[in-house]
Amino acid sequence: MSNISKILVTIGIIFGFLFLFGICIMTSCNNIKPTEFVETPLSNGYSMEIPNKFKKIDEDSWKLEPHNTFLNINVLKNVTSEIDKELEATINYFGSGELYKGQIFVKSEKFENNGFKGIISYYEKDTKGKGLGLVTLKSYLVYAVIQNYTDRILINSISLSKNINDDLSKSIKSVKTQNTTAKTNISKFDEANAKKDGYQIFKEDNFIIKCSGKLLLDKLRIEQTKQNGQIDNSRPFHVFVKGVDYNINISDLTYLFNGKNDEELNNYNSQDLTYYQTKFDEMGIRNKRGKFKNFDAVYYQNFQENKLTKAVYFHHKMKSYMIQVTSKTKTDDLFTEFINSFETINK
Repeated sequence: MSNISKILVTIGIIFGFLFLFGICIMTSCNNIKPTEFVETPLSNGYSMEIPNKFKKIDEDSWKLEPHNTFLNINVLKNVTSEIDKELEATINYFGSGELYKGQIFVKSEKFENNGFKGIISYYEKDTKGKGLGLVTLKSYLVYAVIQNYTDRILINSISLSKNINDDLSKSIKSVKTQNTTAKTNISKFDEANAKKDGYQIFKEDNFIIKCSGKLLLDKLRIEQTKQNGQIDNSRPFHVFVKGVDYNINISDLTYLFNGKNDEELNNYNSQDLTYYQTKFDEMGIRNKRGKFKNFDAVYYQNFQENKLTKAVYFHHKMKSYMIQVTSKTKTDDLFTEFINSFETINK
């Protein structure tokens, strides 16, 4: 909570000087114009639509005048504990500070959007302005915890205006992974620079990726599949390096989609992901639907023989992709690093 402690000190110092000014501006808020939002980058490849009048004051904090509103956003990597408990712990932590002490719960709401699930809680607090006699101002507090499959985002806000709550709710629910799909196509693709940057290139399968070992086509597995009389259009790539097992499997689904339109293709993709989730549920394998890059995906993980396997499964055009990492240690970090380096390229 070191970042939160810093935030508390910053807000406490600034907020104490704003009560008198807050009284002056309250009467000017009757004519409220529709709020304009701007997509704002957060850390670790996420973004959120924030009201355009918010001004950034440090890496994780924004301030809005004339509402005397402070907004703080912290992204935590590889945190997957229960969000209800995280929210409760965050509220209790802030509630112990002088600025927040005496806050009263108003309501909470849960939501799911863009591959995230979250909880927002709203509080109010009567605050007497120093040197203002009997004048009492009401503070409005918002707390939120947002979670996707790998990371967590903590958000808190304090304001002298209740009008900001609807805007903050919209902002919180807008959190998403930034569009990080491939920015190049094969006609403009600089293969030499990609290799120099550490990418392994798979033109036939339309992707590039970084890996600490050389990913090779598993020809033995392909041959065994044929000998068993099975029809499989998969291309499995594999490498085992320093105790870590990296796997990528690409299946060509062209034979299913000849003559199909985009709607039929999208329906199949969605149904296929649902099918995989159903099978994982039957086998007791932990799984979750979400976003990978800009693709609908299923994340899943399984612990076996003291090794944790984490994987993501998704569709791109007429192919399915499975990216997987298995390791005894640091699987979360290794998996996140591996899949984040994946990019699609076009022939």
